Amino acid sequence: MIKVKVGELRNHLSKYLKKVRQGMEVIIKDRNTPIGRIVPLKKGEEEAFDLIPPKKGYETLKTFSGMDVVSSTDPVEILLEERSRR
Repeated sequence: MIKVKVGELRNHLSKYLKKVRQGMEVIIKDRNTPIGRIVPLKKGEEEAFDLIPPKKGYETLKTFSGMDVVSSTDPVEILLEERSRR
């Protein structure tokens, strides 16, 4: 069993997945608190994991546009005002 922090797992995922393929178990920790576990699948178990299509189509994401922020205030003025109060 290998214990690894989230950041380390993110940075070296391929390395840890290779260990899982070899039969090892990986415990994922967030600030030294165990939060998850990656375990190798047993033979025939992969059929239990079917992909489920989304309920809503994802085509609408192509047309999504960000929101425009309209502000009559200068952010620098707000920052300077906040700093002057300290």
